[in-house]
Amino acid sequence: MKKTYIECLRIIAIILVIYNHTRELGFTLYQYTSDACSYYLSVLMIPVCKTAVPIFLMISGATLLGKEEDYRYLFSRRIVRYVGIILFWGSIQYFRYVRTGKAELSVRGWWNNIYSSPKLETYWYLYLYLGFLLLLPLLRKIVSGMKDQDYRYLFGLSCVSSVLTMFGYFSGCFINSSIFLLPSVFLYPLLGYWIDKEPCHNYRKNALKYSLTAILPLCVIVSACLIFAKNADLNGDFMDAIQCLTPMISFGIFGFIKSMDAGHRYSARLEKAILVVGDTVFGIYLTEDMIRNQVVKLIVHIHANDFILAVLYTLLTFILGVVFIAVTKILIKVLALTH
Repeated sequence: MKKTYIECLRIIAIILVIYNHTRELGFTLYQYTSDACSYYLSVLMIPVCKTAVPIFLMISGATLLGKEEDYRYLFSRRIVRYVGIILFWGSIQYFRYVRTGKAELSVRGWWNNIYSSPKLETYWYLYLYLGFLLLLPLLRKIVSGMKDQDYRYLFGLSCVSSVLTMFGYFSGCFINSSIFLLPSVFLYPLLGYWIDKEPCHNYRKNALKYSLTAILPLCVIVSACLIFAKNADLNGDFMDAIQCLTPMISFGIFGFIKSMDAGHRYSARLEKAILVVGDTVFGIYLTEDMIRNQVVKLIVHIHANDFILAVLYTLLTFILGVVFIAVTKILIKVLALTH
């Protein structure tokens, strides 16, 4: 049975993914806007929207690490199906680029798009997630023997690594990155599993704890980067520096949404709506680039505050994505019944 808070997190994460792909109309708006409010809000949104991938991986940890599946099931049901998704959607995007003249039609070009470098850069996550699936049996064995103190140690390591990295950007003296090798397909799924299984006896206390875990690092990194930006390359060091506390912010957001869910009851209609929308998220990820390219044709004709325009761009893409994927799912079911 699906958990409502997990679906809420999916929805939040895909909206952040869409915003992350809005380029100069949203994500990198701070480089182009002359409006002070839009500048500060767009800077604030960078570390927020960079939590999208960690949140998705934490969701995967929460939903998959507790299951018992043998290798045959894993490969025949999960990995083979997922490779099929990569082949199908990678091919669609490749031929889309061929049609628009951005790629030449060839077997080598198609293979490079699938195996080496996807034409649609946003599809990089498909390969990251495939890596997570391949490691899934080992990660399950790891969590089966972990205790709360082990999870606290893991989170502590990520915090220390993040803080030292932050100091590195502002001092110019970086730590040896080999000291903290915490790949995202290891760190985030384990943290997501930990938060999910943690009992929530006092949701207000938990919500406060997790909100501070997200808000305090967010305030620190944004404030530091706004000062740092005066003498930094906005396309290089600034973008890297403002993301270095992402693990802490992601952890706080995930835990906060779970805590709030524990303290509230949804109406049957609202819960159903959340589950329906949450079910469209992966489809939106696969198609949002095509939808955004149509939405932008409308957005460029709207006169509004720069940041408000970025929000409209993001939300309209999301809403159209929900409608498109939901209708597509219904049509597929109808066609399946008629045959």
